[in-house]
Amino acid sequence: MRYIALFILTAGCSSGSTIESFHNFPGQKWQRFENPLINFDIEHPNTFYDMWLELHYTSSFDTDNLPVTVIMYTPSGEIRSRDIILKLNVEKDKHGESGKLRVPLRKEFAFSEKGDCKFEIENRSQKIEASGLISIGIIMEKSQ
Repeated sequence: MRYIALFILTAGCSSGSTIESFHNFPGQKWQRFENPLINFDIEHPNTFYDMWLELHYTSSFDTDNLPVTVIMYTPSGEIRSRDIILKLNVEKDKHGESGKLRVPLRKEFAFSEKGDCKFEIENRSQKIEASGLISIGIIMEKSQ
C-alpha cells in the first residue's frame, strides 16, 4: 500500500511540468502560406517556462535550411516573434527514415495572466511547398 501511495505522489509531482502540442502536415507537405496555429491554455501564470520549437521530418526533405517565424500571442495580449533558420543537418533515427530537430525559443518566460496562448508558425521558404515534413510543434517545460 505504501508503494502505491508513493508512486501516485511521485507521478502527481512530475505531471504537468511539460506541455506540448504539434501540428501534423497532411501528406507530409507544408504549403508556403498555410501557417500552423498551436494553442495552449495557460492555467498557472507567473510560472517560468523554457520553450522549444520541434520539427519532425523525413529523409525526403530536400533542403538543409528552413526559415520560419514563430509568433507568440500571450493571454495578456502581448505579441512576440522570432525568426529562426532551422538547420536540418541532424542525425536521422536508427532506420534513416526520419529526423527530429529541437531549437530553443525562450528561456524562463512567465505568462502574467491565465488564458489562451497561441503560437503561429510561418514558413518563410522560397518554395511554395516544402515536402518531407511530418509535424511541427511547441514544447513548454517548467524551468528548473
